[in-house]
Amino acid sequence: MRKTVLTLMLAASAITSAASAQTAPAPSRPPMRQDANHDGIATRAEAIAQADARFAQMDTDHDGRVSGGEMQAYRAALHDRMVASGRDVPAPGGRKHDGMGRRMDPNGDGSVTREEFEARALKRFDRIDANHDGTIDATERANAAEMRHVDRRERREGVTPAAPATAPSPAPAQ
Repeated sequence: MRKTVLTLMLAASAITSAASAQTAPAPSRPPMRQDANHDGIATRAEAIAQADARFAQMDTDHDGRVSGGEMQAYRAALHDRMVASGRDVPAPGGRKHDGMGRRMDPNGDGSVTREEFEARALKRFDRIDANHDGTIDATERANAAEMRHVDRRERREGVTPAAPATAPSPAPAQ
């Protein structure tokens, strides 16, 4: 289901972007987090640099590992900055965890190394980079945002991707 939706969205956005590029200027969007030089295209190198910078912010004791406590402290500080800037964000603590889930700590040792953190960032980058050219452009960014909305909606509604529907067989003639 996801592949079908993504393929249809890519095709539709390619058609509409070609037509709208000639008629109207593109709306102003906030820059991508990984786009360090603000050229509208994020590269793998920029994604790695951004992941390294974020890891350095989280690793407060500079031991090369981010523990669950460091992760919780980073998230709390991030939440406080968002509230201070006037954003309406939910209170922290909605999910019960020790500061680090299975996705963050793949080997389950209670901490995340720089390599594990970079691997997760690159996996996310590769998932968004639909044409696998090593860059994320505005179209891929918009498609990734739409896929996140679809995924969240499906989880919220309890919908699981269904098997392709088959036509009912005709009743035997008598």
